[in-house]
Amino acid sequence: MKIINLKLSDSIKKLRIIPISDVHLGDKQLNMKLLKDTLKRIKEEENTYTILNGDFCNCALKNSKSDVYEDNISPMEQLNLMLELIEPIKDKILVISTGNHEDRITKETNIDITRLAAKQLGIENKYAESWWYLYLRFGQKAEGAKRPMCYQITGYHGSGGGRKVGGKANRLQEMSQVVIADVYIMSHTHTPMSMKQQIWLPDYANNSLNKKEMYYLMSNSFLESEGYGEKLGMIPVSNSITEIELDGTKRKIKTIL
Repeated sequence: MKIINLKLSDSIKKLRIIPISDVHLGDKQLNMKLLKDTLKRIKEEENTYTILNGDFCNCALKNSKSDVYEDNISPMEQLNLMLELIEPIKDKILVISTGNHEDRITKETNIDITRLAAKQLGIENKYAESWWYLYLRFGQKAEGAKRPMCYQITGYHGSGGGRKVGGKANRLQEMSQVVIADVYIMSHTHTPMSMKQQIWLPDYANNSLNKKEMYYLMSNSFLESEGYGEKLGMIPVSNSITEIELDGTKRKIKTIL
């Protein structure tokens, strides 16, 4: 698990994260307007950041599920276009991770195109090849010691889940069986959703228990339809943009669909 530590400005009162995943550059079904509008918003909105959570490129190969003859640009052109699109927001990227589509190239050639993109942009320290864990500090607490708020956000591209929404939700919720965090982000299923639960954490100093709130977010796809998934009878996807809002003065989290 890749641990990433980031410290942003103390003056930030509210911070927004818009995860971007399952873009599938090269797929004819990509909603390029939605992608460009989202990237433009991240670039122009103050204190709005992003997490790139895998499958930015489609990477159809001859032995993959995606049809290599259906992609409108080659994997090399996909990588170049990815760099062109995200270079203007490189300073707004908190994490950049790979997905199962990019993994196709890694398995065939041992070349990780997501890592190459991160290195080219000078953000290799924010790169994760699988699961990542982010300590994000910003703002200043309104009460107590004058120190930044610290949120723990964790995620990975995701896997499995099945066709049913319940199975996908289970995969998302199961992340908290691996590690404790404030926010969990999973992608891959092309099914935007959010949920929340609470657990008790031990307070050893006071021999008591404290309530811990955990937020879960499944990020959206940028495809108009499922391509090969449609041939398998999968339901249409939703492009509803997912967002996370974090308060910089007190512990407050909001997920938005």
